[in-house]
Amino acid sequence: MRIMGVDHGTNYAGWATMERGKPLDFGLRDYTAIKMPNVLDAVYQDTIGLIKKHRPDIIVLERPVHFKNANSVIALVGAYSMVTLAALHIGVKMAAIRPSELKLQTGKGNADKETVAIEMQMLFDLDYDEIAVPVYYKKDDPKKKIKAGDLKGRLFDPSDAIALCWAYHQKFIKGVA
Repeated sequence: MRIMGVDHGTNYAGWATMERGKPLDFGLRDYTAIKMPNVLDAVYQDTIGLIKKHRPDIIVLERPVHFKNANSVIALVGAYSMVTLAALHIGVKMAAIRPSELKLQTGKGNADKETVAIEMQMLFDLDYDEIAVPVYYKKDDPKKKIKAGDLKGRLFDPSDAIALCWAYHQKFIKGVA
């Protein structure tokens, strides 16, 4: 069974495909230049393209449960809905995994995104910078002692998408719960 995990979002979205418990491909989509509501169409169109290219049997999403504010509700539920709609239009099955299930299947029940990424890196011998994409400062800021090229943070969307595939594989294919 070919599984596609999508860590949906309207700024960044990670995706991954897995078959027989092994990652096949993964990546990151950047939507930061596209404003609402047009970003929702971009998410939908990208998902259609990914489904046609990778031909998954099922798409796994993380069920949205935590929201910081009303804007994040609109963005996350909107992206979730666009991925779901794309799958429905092409006829691909959908599954949702709760964040707590995802963390349990990929490490510890209270794992943060970095811990999940490290687990995926070690489990599948992946390049950490490819699954936890580094973001660098573009300008010097002497007041904050920041130089251009310093690490600002990481985008964990690809590792989360791989983890979604793995959690689904563990729970529903192998029956490990």
